[in-house]
Amino acid sequence: MERWSGGAVAGCAIAAALVAGCAPEPVREPAIGGDLFVLTTDFETGAFSIVDSATGEAAVNVGLVHSDATARVRAGRVYVVNRLGQDNVTALDAAGGYAVLWQISTEPGSNPQDIAIVADDKAYVSRLERTGLLVLDPRDGAARGTVDLASLADADGFPEPAAMLVAGGRVVVAVERLAHDDAYRPTGPGALALIDPATDRLERTIELAGSNPYGDMALDAGGRLLVATVGEFGVLDGGLEAIDVAAGTSGGLVIDEATLGGDVTAFAPVADGSVWLVVSDPSFVKSVVRWDPDDGSRRAIVSGASLLLPCVVPIAGERVAVCDRTDDAPGLRLFTLDGVETTARPIDVGLPPWLVRVVDR
Repeated sequence: MERWSGGAVAGCAIAAALVAGCAPEPVREPAIGGDLFVLTTDFETGAFSIVDSATGEAAVNVGLVHSDATARVRAGRVYVVNRLGQDNVTALDAAGGYAVLWQISTEPGSNPQDIAIVADDKAYVSRLERTGLLVLDPRDGAARGTVDLASLADADGFPEPAAMLVAGGRVVVAVERLAHDDAYRPTGPGALALIDPATDRLERTIELAGSNPYGDMALDAGGRLLVATVGEFGVLDGGLEAIDVAAGTSGGLVIDEATLGGDVTAFAPVADGSVWLVVSDPSFVKSVVRWDPDDGSRRAIVSGASLLLPCVVPIAGERVAVCDRTDDAPGLRLFTLDGVETTARPIDVGLPPWLVRVVDR
């Protein structure tokens, strides 16, 4: 399994994989002190920028990534998962100007989806086109084996593991169960796989009420695991599902797509107990909705036919960051928990924003 290490990879392993002329060569700024790592993309070229959420100052195009990527943060490092077409994980040093520490292939065509870091020396990578999770050492990217999930597959032989989260001492893996030969449509209810990191074994499976678990999972204020099950996109057949990880059971949908008026494509529980959701209606008009689980009230914070809103993320100072990919003014928008926007205009992060992670140093 191919692997590189050292800062020199920044100029070759990542940039060489991009089409020449798609974006300017990034300029690294070692003194960047922002707290938000922002992945940006136009679906041809990908990059990342760094934003100081207190001042709104942004360092744009600090480095290049794949046009289809996600990321996780732990202990001053950012782990970028470059999906189908690059099929690798790249570790960046947030304290050292985002220099590349190492990069490891997840196997060509494996289409990695997420990384879950469970300890200083162990992480798991989910791969859509493989039946097993990759186990690696996040210190240097060294491969340490796989975790077999083939028993959870549907008829095409693939379980389609995607988003992951560490909860209750276990690694929770969203199993999408999609049809490879039918445009990746859901074949039935999704599931959650619970992995014991002490043994690298599948401990139990939780069958979901809905199909196609999509996007990040999150724990709410009461410790429940929330999962968005979108089913068929554009069809009101899913919602937000609550899971008791300790009991290994699903409590079913706590709010459904029919009530919300569309698919839940992203969500985030925030400090006041509410949940912010990105909702896409059957006409693909996007809205950010604040939902109060206690009284069921809902309020649209922002919406519009021209918006493409892929992320909503709680950040410091009891605020929420929203990715706005509007054609004429894309950027990062910040809101208070009661829905008041604190940015006079979207913060320019270069290419349209796709995902935000809070950097811990």
